Order: sequence, then C-alpha cells, then structure tokens
Amino acid sequence: MLDSMFDTPRTKVILGITAVSIAIQFAPALSWFFPVTKHIFPNLMGVNPRGTSITFDDGPDIAFTPQILDILDNADVKATFFMLGKMVEDHPSVAKQVANRGHNIAMHGYEHKNHLFRSPRTILYDLSRAKSIIEETTGQTITLYRPPYGVISIGTILAARRLDLKILLWTTWGRDWRKKASAKTVLDDLLRHGVVNATVLLHDSDCTSSPGSTWATIGSLNNLINHMRDQEIKITH
Repeated sequence: MLDSMFDTPRTKVILGITAVSIAIQFAPALSWFFPVTKHIFPNLMGVNPRGTSITFDDGPDIAFTPQILDILDNADVKATFFMLGKMVEDHPSVAKQVANRGHNIAMHGYEHKNHLFRSPRTILYDLSRAKSIIEETTGQTITLYRPPYGVISIGTILAARRLDLKILLWTTWGRDWRKKASAKTVLDDLLRHGVVNATVLLHDSDCTSSPGSTWATIGSLNNLINHMRDQEIKITH
C-alpha cells in the first residue's frame, strides 16, 4: 500500500518539486569545499592577485581582539575583521578600536547560525540587523560578508544582493577553533593550502569555538607574518 501511495502521478510531481527545491537550497553550500572551489570560484574564495589578506571572524572580543590588534600594529599589518553584530553590541568600544586602528570592517552576520537551516526571510533580517549595528558603531560602510561556517544557501545569495554585499569566503584556514589547536597546528594548516595570493581565515574570538582556542591564533600570528615576509609574500587588505 505504501508503495502505491508514492507511485501516483501527483505524488511523483510533488516529490520531484521537493527534490529540486532542496537541491537549489543546498547546492551553493558546496562552496565550503575550498581546496576545489578556489580554482572554480577564485573571487568567492578570496584568491587575490594583489597579495594575501589576513582576516578574522567572530569578534570583536574584549579578551582577544586587543591583543591581536597589538600584534598587527607592531608588525605594521592591516587586516579585515568579519564581525558578528551581537559581539559588536556587547563590545562596541573594541569594535571602534578595530576601525580606529585602520583595519577593514566586514560582517559575519548578527548570529552565528548555519544558513542551510534558516529561511531567506530570517537570513535577510539577520544580515540587515548586523549591517546596521556594525556600521553605526564603527562608522565604516560594510561591503563584504562571510556567512557562518562558510555555508551559502539561496537565502544567503538573495540577502547579500538585496543589501549590496559581496560574499567572500577564504582560500586557506588555520582551523584555530579546535580544542587541540596550537600555534604550530594553526600555521601548519594555513601553509597546507598555501598563503600566496590568498585570503587567510583566523578567529579573534572563541565565542563559537572551543574555549581558549584563540590563544593558538595569537601564538601563530607573528610566525605567520614572519613566514610571509621571509617568502616575500605581499600582505594586503
């Protein structure tokens, strides 16, 4: 009986439409597999012929972001910070400090939630809220957006277009959110995928990561900058 239920023409049409809808919603998430997609979608994955940019997600964090800013200042390096709207609300003075020190401000949304499980309407509200909060706090116009977990859905694309945002993922990451991350593993992971003409992903907060994992980021940052300079890799932002 169950087989006959799914064998009717109407049911087949409904199942077909559902399958197509699911495929359309989830297909953009394939961009997460950056070792492959950076060759197919270089602009999306941050391949940059002008040099390599260092980016940070999930901040601003009152404990970690100022330390990262000091390291960058001492090395005379500018970076891009993909901020969470909620973190900017909690730590507005730190967000202003990032902007005042001459770094680029971008956004990571208001909440750090996977877009595959959010409706287009909810995503648009999240991005609009974050953009308003971050721009009002930092005084910078936001043009770059990186979705949580690097996962892109149709809702992500529609919201980004509506708000005139460019989606930017990353070319290489340090996997610095892990409990077992260390300064060495972060640098090793970054170099595994290459840091030449790349967008480097790190984190200046552990608010969505293993507690204390950002210490690995801090420990790796000078080594990363020194390696790039030893290899004559241009650092841009």
